[in-house]
Amino acid sequence: MMTRPVPGGATAARPKSALPRPLRLLAALVLLLYPLAAGALLLTSDGWAVNRLNVGIWYPVTGAVGLREQVTPEMFAALANVALFVPFFAALAVLVPTWWLVAAGAGLSIAVELYQGEIGTREQDLVDILANTAGAALGVGLGLLVRRLAGRHARNRRTERPADASARRPGLSDPGSAPSAPTTPGAPRPETGHGPGGGPDDRD
Repeated sequence: MMTRPVPGGATAARPKSALPRPLRLLAALVLLLYPLAAGALLLTSDGWAVNRLNVGIWYPVTGAVGLREQVTPEMFAALANVALFVPFFAALAVLVPTWWLVAAGAGLSIAVELYQGEIGTREQDLVDILANTAGAALGVGLGLLVRRLAGRHARNRRTERPADASARRPGLSDPGSAPSAPTTPGAPRPETGHGPGGGPDDRD
């Protein structure tokens, strides 16, 4: 473990990450697996298959919430493009906390639209770029919020742990309790309000 010098010649260990290990593993797993599914959707050359998938999801979802007449398939596709970038950039922001990731999301969306225009079977759309960028911004904001809450929870647990440990140490009495009698051989007994025989002390 790397250490850093502190005044007095001692060394202090580098503080551990404030993020819980399960959260870091989950974020890494999303970064590894999510691009496979999203990439297959974004990079496929079959534009009609993507449109059919969009309509196939739009129909039951809008019907379940009673918004089929208000939300068109085109509007639903725009919302889907927003949601598409949220998980990846949320996981990325958990591990790399910076708002510059939103610019990276915009650049990635532009690259995807350029690719789709080159293959000829997909259409380039500025709305897709705006929707993907909005999704990246939402994902980064969500990831930063999760990181902050998880870090605060971990710090609170670390500060509470020493107090709990000191309370469990033997030999520590409550501040309001009376001092215990000395156990050293030959030590004088503490004075009480009783005489030598155990009765009341008559001395004034």
